[in-house]
Amino acid sequence: MASAVVNTTSPMAGRRLQRDVSRLLASGHRTTVDDDMANLDVLFEGPLGTAYEGGMWTVSISMPKDYPLNPPKVRFITKILHPNIEFNTGLVCMNVFRQAWSPSYDLLNIIETFLPQLLRNPNPNDPLNHHAAEIMKHSEAMFRENVIACVKMYARPAPTCSRSDTAKQSLEKRSSDLSLSELLSDDDVDKD
Repeated sequence: MASAVVNTTSPMAGRRLQRDVSRLLASGHRTTVDDDMANLDVLFEGPLGTAYEGGMWTVSISMPKDYPLNPPKVRFITKILHPNIEFNTGLVCMNVFRQAWSPSYDLLNIIETFLPQLLRNPNPNDPLNHHAAEIMKHSEAMFRENVIACVKMYARPAPTCSRSDTAKQSLEKRSSDLSLSELLSDDDVDKD
């Protein structure tokens, strides 16, 4: 990553961006970064104890040239039902990405603090998704049910079982079905 051309207006901002991206990658979050570090896609997991638990979303983070002085643009690529996240575009309405941003915040703050807080504490009084806000104002239980349905529809991780894993599991199953004496038997060997 040291040889990457960084999309910033100053060398100091470039070093800061490299540091923040390195920290995000080292934290174990599955992240894709473009060559100039201007755009990142991060796999974000729903917070435990919420209706979003078990969901996995791709979150796009676009870095401004004057980062960290100005906040990155954050949006959900994967559909999510939330009053403060626009359903079709994935844009996030959160004060920290507007007026309350501080240069002391970094990419880990976004993924590990700000987005989990947003999902734990939706605000139906300042919505981007008016439909989700109305459901939440009408009935929090109904809102939770709708969120869970959307998580199942859009944000479940795909199975990662490859063909070779399937064949291996099948072979292990067939081997385990045989008794020890059958496995040690020489009856299968052709005798001339």
